[in-house]
Amino acid sequence: MQDLNRIWSSLSKPPGLEDSKISDFFDFQFVALPHKILQPEKFVEETQKLRKRFREGISPEVEVMSGSNGVGQRGDGGGVFLPAYHRRIPADGFPHYASGVWTQIVTNKDLDLPSQQELLAQYRCDEIAATCTAGFNEIMSPFEEQAKVGRVLEGLGSAMKEALSEAMEGFEESGGRYHKGVFERKREDLRENLEGRLRGLVVGQFSALAKRAVQEFTEEITGILKSANASGQSASSNYDFAAVVNHTRSTVIDRFIAEASESYIPGAEWSNYENELTSLQAALDEIAARLRGEEMKRLVARLEKAIRSKLAEPVELEFRRMEDNSKEKGNLWDRVWKVWTETVGEGVEGFLTRAGSLNATEKERDIGAWKLRKKAWGVLKAKIEEEVMEGNILLKLREKYVNLIFL
Repeated sequence: MQDLNRIWSSLSKPPGLEDSKISDFFDFQFVALPHKILQPEKFVEETQKLRKRFREGISPEVEVMSGSNGVGQRGDGGGVFLPAYHRRIPADGFPHYASGVWTQIVTNKDLDLPSQQELLAQYRCDEIAATCTAGFNEIMSPFEEQAKVGRVLEGLGSAMKEALSEAMEGFEESGGRYHKGVFERKREDLRENLEGRLRGLVVGQFSALAKRAVQEFTEEITGILKSANASGQSASSNYDFAAVVNHTRSTVIDRFIAEASESYIPGAEWSNYENELTSLQAALDEIAARLRGEEMKRLVARLEKAIRSKLAEPVELEFRRMEDNSKEKGNLWDRVWKVWTETVGEGVEGFLTRAGSLNATEKERDIGAWKLRKKAWGVLKAKIEEEVMEGNILLKLREKYVNLIFL
């Protein structure tokens, strides 16, 4: 110790520290160990005791007398590392930290320990983030490959939460021991990077779920309509179109919400599916309106055919007895008009009833009824033109003349 004091006294010291002692800056402990060759067992025993002293001790001002020779030692076995030594440097980062400090000393640069701690924190946090990202990649890479196809990714929500949780918890556990400011900044960078990758998957998942919902809805409603039309009956006469639409719509939306909510990450607004849900509902309503319009057209065409069939025989009969213009029965045109109004009235009434089951709006019902009357008027006009053709009139007169002869 005398040699160390002599060397210290010979050193050039900064102003104000001319009278300082080496013990002001360094703590010294000396341990004598038994001879390793002559006393191997004793040497191993004492080195094991020495090993236990490399832990946190108490302040050097607090000393107790221990041992039979009365030599002063630190309390509680004399731990080497004192609280005052602590620079918030974790053990796994100490080699890099010490290397940086020594480089500053060797290059004769100002030694800024706080900056060294921040540099160490950046270095170690980057290493830890890379390790956590590797674990994240192992879980999410298969999903990123599948996402290129554009299909629904089964199990995506749980996998995302597991990967993100493991990565962030691993980083917080290992990186939280370093400089707080650097750690928090690096943690936010890591979360932002990982969530950026997840965001693409979630957006694609929402899009795939919405497409599937639209497809299922369309296929369900179209299948029912085709089945009914194939049987030659009005679909609306066999079921309530509005009820089926509402039930199917509710089913596909509930499934969308259930599966989309699995991909929601608390605190990440981009994982909220409200906008996608609104767009999906609008798309389903648009499809329902289109399918309803198509069914309304088929309904009008079906009723037009029925009206054509119902008008044909009565109008033809009225023209066959066109000479009967008694006051009770009215003239020919009055009777034809009566037949037409009764037949069309029944058709329009049936249309309005069935249009109601299709959940048609009042405007749609009015337009459909007007189209049906217009088509029915065309049917009547075509039938009258057919009946008053010269050949048909001559035929009816010939039949009338033959009947009179036989009478």
